[in-house]
Amino acid sequence: MPSGSVFIVALLVQVAAQAFLGVWGAAIGGVLIGLAVRGPGAFRVGFFSAIVAAALLLGATAMRGAPVWHWAGMIAGNFRLPAWGIMAMTLLLPALQAGGIAGGIGRGLAVSRR
Repeated sequence: MPSGSVFIVALLVQVAAQAFLGVWGAAIGGVLIGLAVRGPGAFRVGFFSAIVAAALLLGATAMRGAPVWHWAGMIAGNFRLPAWGIMAMTLLLPALQAGGIAGGIGRGLAVSRR
């Protein structure tokens, strides 16, 4: 399992990547995390750093006065879902993407090192 400093660096990478490129940034951050971790735990580091980064950026957007819950409620009305479901998917999409990419690359590099 990677150390806490690896998670902090991964979190900084994810915040910067998601702030500039959105979900595509989460994918690029997942690639970078997978290259950095190179082994077991890459999925967890990618997943948790991406979900925390998405929550921080969504919270910062809400603090600036953006109607985040109104936006989620509008989209949820189209799919007959609760607004919290849309918010959860907003956080889970980059996390699953970054974690999956980081885990795949980390596992591939760990196998090639043997």
